[in-house]
Amino acid sequence: MIVAPFRTAADGIARETALLQAGQPALLLWQAEETALVMPHALARRDDMQIPLRSATAEGCRIAFRGSGGGIVPQGSATLNLAMVLPCRADFTMEDGYRMICGTVAEALTRFEVTTHTGSCPGAFCDGAWNVLAEGRKLAGTAQRWRATPEGRVALLHAAILLHMPDPATWVEMGLLHRAAFPAEPPLRPDAHITLDRLMPATMSHTRFPGALIRAAEDRLSASTRREERAA
Repeated sequence: MIVAPFRTAADGIARETALLQAGQPALLLWQAEETALVMPHALARRDDMQIPLRSATAEGCRIAFRGSGGGIVPQGSATLNLAMVLPCRADFTMEDGYRMICGTVAEALTRFEVTTHTGSCPGAFCDGAWNVLAEGRKLAGTAQRWRATPEGRVALLHAAILLHMPDPATWVEMGLLHRAAFPAEPPLRPDAHITLDRLMPATMSHTRFPGALIRAAEDRLSASTRREERAA
């Protein structure tokens, strides 16, 4: 599989949503051409976010929205996205989903002798317990969406991996929106993050890593599908 190019982050999110609605096992590896910030619909609807959002838009910042929760995430050439869609067993939990998506990223990176672990990283965007960390800094964020069907539940597991650092203007606008949305949390710090081009040569991260990532995802998706078939 090659990385699917989309003009905007909204286009990539729409393709993920379509795969979730289809409800069949699927993988999508994608990037957006245009730089944007992506935030949850629920966050964007808050009254206290209307002025910051108008201000960011007036400054030329593109904003896109997603159905999953969490914080504000940069998209564009700096970010590689992996989406995994899988029908779930009745006992499959959100923790199982996070272990699957984080384990996929971790396995791909071990092929390049990069060690990772999961955990929170204060100062990182969209911080949470299921960040993928390398050298103590955030490399990837993860999220999930679920839907119920007559046949059972379907999960969309998502990872956003930093290939290189977003540009300074993106950090400024993301920091302003983060401060408005989460005033009790630490301010964003670029140095709380690490990127693939810091962990491995750029030619390797852009040409070999996507293939390793999709192979790791295919292995996990195939194993999950086989378990579902045996349980049926």
